[in-house]
Amino acid sequence: MRFWNRFEKSHTVDWARLGRRRTKGDLLAFLKEEAARFTPDDLNLMMINYDAKIKDLPAEYKAELSRYARIQITDGYNRLMTKTLESVHAKMKVSHALHRFAASAKRECTKGTAGDRLRSLKYLIAAYSVFIENEPPHPTGMPFPGGGAVEVFDGVYYCPVKDAWMDIDDALCSFCPAQQTPNLTKEERDSAAKEEKLTNYFYNYHG
Repeated sequence: MRFWNRFEKSHTVDWARLGRRRTKGDLLAFLKEEAARFTPDDLNLMMINYDAKIKDLPAEYKAELSRYARIQITDGYNRLMTKTLESVHAKMKVSHALHRFAASAKRECTKGTAGDRLRSLKYLIAAYSVFIENEPPHPTGMPFPGGGAVEVFDGVYYCPVKDAWMDIDDALCSFCPAQQTPNLTKEERDSAAKEEKLTNYFYNYHG
């Protein structure tokens, strides 16, 4: 399956137009239109640049980061370009945070540097994850320095660095639907969830 249009290296994403999308259907159409202007070489270059950034990390950790980065970048692009929405989902309203996201993307991707093009692709893929799928930009399982990884538990996403990275401009944390990972072990979270479900059952079941 071919996604890509004619190579348009000089094209600039219309971030203001992105911020005006009001439904998921309109947003997905916009993201596909813009993402189709990128090429397989762009995806490969993103991975090359990422691997260069982490080259000095321990081998095992580096391999894990690279694996999840490929899920985020390459798989994320393919998910975006092959996604279809049922009519009811296409009409769903997009989060009001999209306007702030578009402003942030414009600020980070129009610096007049050689990196603007690939940063634009990063933001398009992130917009798909956050505003279409309601998922964190980083895939579930992505490890972070100091231990911990992105997790999903009982339908809720958790990130161990959400609070620490909230003020970093290009970290996307302020748009990420994940919550800060609580200082609990998995066993403690399991126990808390079971207790909450039992409480909800006894107080809310009327059968």
